[in-house]
Amino acid sequence: MALAAVRGFDGAKRGPRAAGWPTSGASSLANLMPSLATLRNRARDLVVNNSHLRRALRVMVANAIGTGIQAKFASKRQQKVFKRWVKYCDADGLLDFFGLQAKAYRAMKLSGEVLVRYRRRRPGDGYEVPLQIQILEIDYLDSLKVGEVDGGFVLAGVQFNLIGQRTGYWLFDQHPGEVAQVPRNMMSRFVPASEVLHIFDAIDRPNSVRGFPWLASAIWAARDLDEYQDAERIRKKIEACFAVFVKSNDEQFRAGMPGVASPGDGRRVESLSPGMIEYLRNDEEVQFAAPQTNDGYEAGVRIDLRAIAAGTDTTYEQLTGDYSQVNFTSGRMGKMEFNRMLLQELWLIFIPMFCEAVAGQFAATAYLAGVTSSPDYDVTWSPNRIEMIDPLREANGMIALIEARLKSRHQIIRDLGDDPEETDAEINADPLNTSEPEPAGTPDAGRMFERVMARLRRLEVLVMSAER
Repeated sequence: MALAAVRGFDGAKRGPRAAGWPTSGASSLANLMPSLATLRNRARDLVVNNSHLRRALRVMVANAIGTGIQAKFASKRQQKVFKRWVKYCDADGLLDFFGLQAKAYRAMKLSGEVLVRYRRRRPGDGYEVPLQIQILEIDYLDSLKVGEVDGGFVLAGVQFNLIGQRTGYWLFDQHPGEVAQVPRNMMSRFVPASEVLHIFDAIDRPNSVRGFPWLASAIWAARDLDEYQDAERIRKKIEACFAVFVKSNDEQFRAGMPGVASPGDGRRVESLSPGMIEYLRNDEEVQFAAPQTNDGYEAGVRIDLRAIAAGTDTTYEQLTGDYSQVNFTSGRMGKMEFNRMLLQELWLIFIPMFCEAVAGQFAATAYLAGVTSSPDYDVTWSPNRIEMIDPLREANGMIALIEARLKSRHQIIRDLGDDPEETDAEINADPLNTSEPEPAGTPDAGRMFERVMARLRRLEVLVMSAER
């Protein structure tokens, strides 16, 4: 028993140090729901009013989605129909499919979760594929809806069957926070899970039902920094208001009033100008204000900004736009870690929960509408290209991987965010390739490979010439 006590964990000890550290063994939903609305509203307010957090969110969306995650269907017919569908898939009629990707991802990060509804259209509406999608804020979900229902139960607006599978969602017809034309007694309605996508970080905790805002751990750091900077600005303004102090033994002296101590002294100087000479009376003395400098202000703000950057999954340089304290190596390492986190989120959360799900509904609806021959589909997703930090070195690395047969050309092209077939077609149509002799007896794939390698070598020469 004594040995077990000695080997206890320090982090579990009780005493004065742990007096102000309350913890909970509740489920993720039980911990989250009392605070979810407040967290969400504060996160939205900070993104609107805090320039750093607004930039952080834009950086996340720009790097994750960019101009859109491209889809490549194995079926050429499905691909052609999909290219036409992406232009009219928005139920609101404002964006294309890639714009909806950015909207959904942004809402997921800001609010912690987002809803996507499938909107089925009638044949008379004139759509080739009678399907559109609508992005809804998570506020449409009735978070107060809980309890048992026939064949299952409801938790925070999400309905499950008896084996824990999601069967539907309880949604409002309108946004509960709308300022006009909203009935006082809003009632939520059940919508089957087959018609709704609920996108959130489902890998954060096992058995997660709802998501929480991306800014949750940085809210107070950002708020405190805002207040500190406001206080520092006000202090500077107050100091700037007190430029000169005049001390006088004249009992009739009143600040801002003309002096009457001697004839001819009809006014009092209350402003200073360059080269001015003013004679004081014997009973007057002038003192100049000496504003206090805050030498630790910049260093303190930088420390707080680094903490906020850590809480928003961005680098300090991305959060602030300040690259004065970073070199090439440290900047590259920070960008690599950032890219790795983004890729994990894209491939484990956003692409499976949004892109793949929408592609499945598109394929099924297109088949039922008679515009494709099968509901089965095989699609490859290519996230937006990430710019090279050092194009020459990274291009050489890609060439080495291709030559060593460790990666295919098509895989490299997809990693760059492009379509391999379109890239090959452009290479074949490039006039620069017409003057290159083709090795006799070389198969088509070999000729294509030789052409690409020749272009990469020319690119290397051009880059080296530019650097010189």
